[in-house]
Amino acid sequence: MDNPKFFVTSIERGAYHDGPGLRTVVFFQGCPLHCAWCCNPETQPYRPVLLHDDKRCVACGGCVPHCPQQALSLREGRLHVDRSRCVACGRCVPFCPGGAYSLSSEFLSSEEILAVVLKDVDYYHATGGGLTLSGGEPLCQRGVEVLLSRAKQANLTTCVETTAALPYKALERVLPYVDDFYVDLKHSDRDILLRETGADLDLVTSNIGKLIDNGTAVTLRTAVIPGYNDDLPTLRRIFHLALSLSVTTYVLLPFHQLGRAKYAKLGRPYTLEHLKTLTPEDVSEAASLGRQMGLDVRIGG
Repeated sequence: MDNPKFFVTSIERGAYHDGPGLRTVVFFQGCPLHCAWCCNPETQPYRPVLLHDDKRCVACGGCVPHCPQQALSLREGRLHVDRSRCVACGRCVPFCPGGAYSLSSEFLSSEEILAVVLKDVDYYHATGGGLTLSGGEPLCQRGVEVLLSRAKQANLTTCVETTAALPYKALERVLPYVDDFYVDLKHSDRDILLRETGADLDLVTSNIGKLIDNGTAVTLRTAVIPGYNDDLPTLRRIFHLALSLSVTTYVLLPFHQLGRAKYAKLGRPYTLEHLKTLTPEDVSEAASLGRQMGLDVRIGG
């Protein structure tokens, strides 16, 4: 696999919160989980999906006859996408005068990705930055070790943001080429975690433990979600679990609704609009608790 290709939803240059220094973050399609607060819901399916921006759509119907699956129709002056029929072939995209259609990801080779990443190589070397893989779950796609190894050959630091909710062999394949893992620890209760996200806590903690035993740098992250894990007793139990895994570097991510508009583009309801957006001040007490317990806690990023 000399030049593997990947479904990539976006490439973000100039990032500062996904590892040390200035970084380029590559977001991959596909995730084993179904978190309701996901800010990148378009990455959850394992293949590209069609996005339709109703605000750009003029309901002209010009796209309808070009859909080979007959997934498009006009109803009461509005364009309707039948998601059960749509296969995200993209045939409709060029026929929309308002640019309402797009696909969630492109199929890019490791060389094409690195061509973008290496545009900022001087900044990486000056700041200790480099490449971060995110998603979705970047380790769901085969061949990412090739991309990471080539980044290391270019003397870039490498980070992987992962759910750790997949077989350890997926992590093991990339171990020689990763400087830092950022791992999500969403809850400490097995039943709640499984019900709300689809993650197996035993698998997640086992993978974290194996990474630590291997001497790998691991930072744990918890998205703080109102009504799910934002109370201090719950966060105390999560912090205790982190300490039992011998992890001390921690990031708290206050809940936000920045991905809300994407749900409408996917034809999916957004179920958390009633929740309060949290500020760093809202989680400062939790951060203080973590520090008192012996964790190196920062907020955001």
